[in-house]
Amino acid sequence: MRRLNPWLHILIGCLLAITLFSCTEKVKTEEERQKEQLERTRTGVSYFGANCMSLYYLWTEEISPELSSWLSRDQTTDPIKKVQAIRYKQGGKDYDRWTEMTDDFEAFSSSVEGISTTYGCDITLMQVGASSVQAVITVVYAGSPAAQAGLKRGDIIARIDDKEMTTLNYYKLVTDQFLYSPECRLGLLDPDTGKPDREVTMTAVTMYEDPVVYHSVFQIGGKKVGYLVYTAFTLRSIDALLAVCEEFKSAGISELILDLRYNSGGYVTTEEALASMLAPKEAVRSGALFEQEIYNGALTQFFIKEYGSDALKTFFKTDFSWEDGVIPSSCNTRSGHLDLDKIYAIIDSGTASASESILVGLMPYMDITLIGGQSHGKFCTGIMYGAEEWYNDYKDDLGSDLFAYRKEVKNWGLYVMIGRYADRNGNCPAMPDGLKPDYAAEDRPDLGYDFGDERDPMLQQALILAGRTDLIAAVATRSASPGPDKMPLQVRRPEFGKRIQKRPAAVR
Repeated sequence: MRRLNPWLHILIGCLLAITLFSCTEKVKTEEERQKEQLERTRTGVSYFGANCMSLYYLWTEEISPELSSWLSRDQTTDPIKKVQAIRYKQGGKDYDRWTEMTDDFEAFSSSVEGISTTYGCDITLMQVGASSVQAVITVVYAGSPAAQAGLKRGDIIARIDDKEMTTLNYYKLVTDQFLYSPECRLGLLDPDTGKPDREVTMTAVTMYEDPVVYHSVFQIGGKKVGYLVYTAFTLRSIDALLAVCEEFKSAGISELILDLRYNSGGYVTTEEALASMLAPKEAVRSGALFEQEIYNGALTQFFIKEYGSDALKTFFKTDFSWEDGVIPSSCNTRSGHLDLDKIYAIIDSGTASASESILVGLMPYMDITLIGGQSHGKFCTGIMYGAEEWYNDYKDDLGSDLFAYRKEVKNWGLYVMIGRYADRNGNCPAMPDGLKPDYAAEDRPDLGYDFGDERDPMLQQALILAGRTDLIAAVATRSASPGPDKMPLQVRRPEFGKRIQKRPAAVR
């Protein structure tokens, strides 16, 4: 038998080893590919989050140790929880309840614009008895699946897809199915008997929910009082607000009932536009100081250096421009300027952010009476910053190795508190726990009174203060509505507590 050359043995062995090594590497790479991709995403998101907060966060100095640790590549397995863990706290509790990271920045941004996949209604959870939970409809948006199904404010939902809501399952049923599933079947109660009444089936659609929900004019003695229900400061609603104010102006109103009980905030631009329509004429004509913004020390110095001290101030004006998505828009609010004497503001725990801010800014200029319950206490202003945008903005500072993480962070983003607002005198009565009502009134959507109905307890209190002497306290007439206690968790829009400022240029 012919023997092989010893060198051939060595060559074959090497080839075999290389083959086995390659196979092992291929199997290992295949098994760990997703894990490595996840690690790269976490690294890219963490680098973005730590640097973004170190530049823009209102409480950068207060959380300096945590930020330093994060900046030094203290990686986290969950960037969302990391942001929640390091945001500013007092006494062990979140003082900043709003800064948050998201892995679905597109949906987050759309929700703030008032666009979402929805059934087109808002609800409040209420507990009845020891364990039963009911969902009471508070707002139905025009043209929505809910409106087409015949749902209205005050309808009471007790079952979803043949399952009764209880204290054990209400959260999953309501948040996962009612708000986000493509289709649901709702079981409603008869308002008088408290027994099952009817079922409706709805399919969710992606739509814009017009926050200018209702408006009307009341004649009270020798004056006219406008009434406006407004649920979100979306950019698209500026034109609708102007149209309503033009109508109010034509009707000759001198006072306004501004119903913000379900308004969780929105864009600063919209807030400023509405304020310009409501404020006294002289304040708008002279361009008086409306509000001030307070930022962290480094950001304050940057803004003053780049734009002057007025960069920290907002003045009344009438010309506004914005981008609704990618569509540029503009308007002049002069035609809707009401020059009001008085505002009766209806507020509650759902009143947050821009809703609180507009009242704070107007208080030094006009008589504002607060009616309802204590507001949410969102005294901060935030910016929405997409991780991919951040990498593009700072690519010249990062170097190719770090910039390579840009592709790993697609659709991640941060809603970061950049500042807080104050009135022209530097005061903010909404900080830290919200605006307190001058006159208490309870929101009772379960009574079934639609917006504009004088029996609605909150509107009724406003009308009495405006001069209606013929009204008495609203009385619950439904046997199925004994005034159940509200659950600790109320279902709100995803943009709850949002006061959105246009993102400034990259700060260096």
